[in-house]
Amino acid sequence: MEPITSAAMIIDAARKLSERKKRKHVAVASAADIAVLEAVSTAESLDICDATLFGDDEEIRQIADSESIDISNLELRHFSDPTEAAYNAVKMADGGDADVIMKGFIATSALLKTVLSKDFNLRGKNPMSHTAVLDIPGYHKLFGITDGGMIVKPDFETKLQLIENGSLIFNALGFEKPRVALSSAVDYVHENFPSTILNKRIMDFFEAGKIPDCEVFGPLTLEAAISKEIAAQRGIESPVAGDADLFVVDSIEECNIVSKVLILFIKATFAGVIVGAKVPVSLVSRTDTAENKKASLSIACLVADYLAEERGAA
Repeated sequence: MEPITSAAMIIDAARKLSERKKRKHVAVASAADIAVLEAVSTAESLDICDATLFGDDEEIRQIADSESIDISNLELRHFSDPTEAAYNAVKMADGGDADVIMKGFIATSALLKTVLSKDFNLRGKNPMSHTAVLDIPGYHKLFGITDGGMIVKPDFETKLQLIENGSLIFNALGFEKPRVALSSAVDYVHENFPSTILNKRIMDFFEAGKIPDCEVFGPLTLEAAISKEIAAQRGIESPVAGDADLFVVDSIEECNIVSKVLILFIKATFAGVIVGAKVPVSLVSRTDTAENKKASLSIACLVADYLAEERGAA
């Protein structure tokens, strides 16, 4: 599989996946949300996926009618209580009848608590984490940043898990050995910058062969991670420098600032997905563009297919 290097390619790959195989099915938890209904309606019309909407039937239909959203080809299952709607959406995925869980009008924490409930067998070996995959004007491929939605301040073990979760997403996009940059404010180890000390520990781990199937380097500033010229000027020698696929940051604030600046100021296309469970979790917001919504659902479908293939090979 050739690596997928743009948002348009993500969407196209998801459509082609539906042509080759049975369409992926999305279980929408508490679906009475404009952005969510727009996303799944558009994705269904483009043959990216099918969906079942769990939630208050009347509310969902009122939103669809008032916003002229076509949900005629989507299945509705009525649950007036959002928590009950989420429970049954997760139950569908646990039973193998849904490939992706999508967050609707319910708190992310409440949905993920349900996903990880002992009532279901969806827990993975790593904690769940969010990766923003961005198509940035001027960068030669997709650029992932983690974690801006789940992990507030990752420690050593958690950063290792973020590397694994984020690399899985890029594996699903056709990258056999993703290039992972460990973020810091400087490109060298210094005691005044605690993140560089932590990144040095991770590098020692990587150089000992304990982080397989990806190329890791750090500490790296954002500019050295994405610009070969800047990396060369600073004497940084690594295949990751200037060619990073995944940027593992030091805090949730850092990830949000970087990704939102790119989205709002230079109109990067955003595709976000939560991994760490046996099925991916997709979420979109009202501020997302139509392209962002399509890309987010599409990448979730590609990750779902990759996870299913991995389980089949196990």
